[in-house]
Amino acid sequence: MSTTTQTLRTDGGGSPGAPGRQARARARGFGPSGMAWLVWRQHRTAFLLLLVVAAVTTAVLAWLAQDASSAVAAVEGSSPSPVATAALDTAYQRLDLLGLALAGLPVIIGVFIGAPLFAGDLESGTAKFVCVQSHSRWSWVGTKLGMAALFSAVAALSTGIAMKALWTPLANHMAVNADFTSASGFDTTGPVAVALAVLGLLIGAAAGLLTRRTLPAMVVTFAALLAVKTVWEPMRMMFATTVTKTTGDGLFGEGDAPEVPVNALEVDTSYVTDDGSLLGWGSCVEESDRPACLRRDGVVGWSKEYLPFSHMDAMQWAASAALAGALLAMAAVLIYAARRALR
Repeated sequence: MSTTTQTLRTDGGGSPGAPGRQARARARGFGPSGMAWLVWRQHRTAFLLLLVVAAVTTAVLAWLAQDASSAVAAVEGSSPSPVATAALDTAYQRLDLLGLALAGLPVIIGVFIGAPLFAGDLESGTAKFVCVQSHSRWSWVGTKLGMAALFSAVAALSTGIAMKALWTPLANHMAVNADFTSASGFDTTGPVAVALAVLGLLIGAAAGLLTRRTLPAMVVTFAALLAVKTVWEPMRMMFATTVTKTTGDGLFGEGDAPEVPVNALEVDTSYVTDDGSLLGWGSCVEESDRPACLRRDGVVGWSKEYLPFSHMDAMQWAASAALAGALLAMAAVLIYAARRALR
């Protein structure tokens, strides 16, 4: 009686007998290879889920943007109907809610992609094998971060473009109802959205390297990103380039104040005195003869400071330059954390 022994070869996906589809694709030159392939195999579920959610969100926002543009066009027409007015009111009401939901994208990326990126390997012990592989530990760190940053940036860019398309017609029609300096408008569009998404990723990755445990890293990341948002909130207007209009020649009545364009946000309203200084709008409110009181104080006109929606792009690029400094600082922290965790 003879026994035949059959040797089975397995590829990275565990398919017996011959290289699997992934291996054949790599042999033909398609798809990632080497360290990129290993990172993709490990984190593909999270990466693909992020892209799917971003794609669905982008599609919904694009549809709502078209709906909002149609509503604005109908209301600005010669005879707006009650239906068009109601549709526009609905668009403004859901704008902030959509923006606030999308403003949570950096937190989602930081907690669910950044935090487990290295913490999972450190917690399970597989990170110990990095140094004995043909690739260096820095190749491992760089590939993981690079791929995660790429998917995070693509998700933030696609949703940010769609959100900007939704925000634009509404802000141009009546900016006071579409505050583009808020977190829901400013942080979810343009380069700021991408910078904040990558910053969330880096904070999460650094937390994972420092704590070496997935759950604590997620908690630390969530707390850190809330702190970042709290600090960032009052900083946005630092990057604004406002426009100021004034009146003079003693014209400081209520009807003499310069008008703020409908596509701009009012920043400040003051009185102008004869020496060019500004006096608060609430001056002399308790006086029985307010105009006489203002004249005694030297008031000669109005000053209106406002921020047009057309200045938003420049404002965001300036803010992104500042966020680049935060990204570099987090990169330095991450390098330190990686040295400490992988030594």
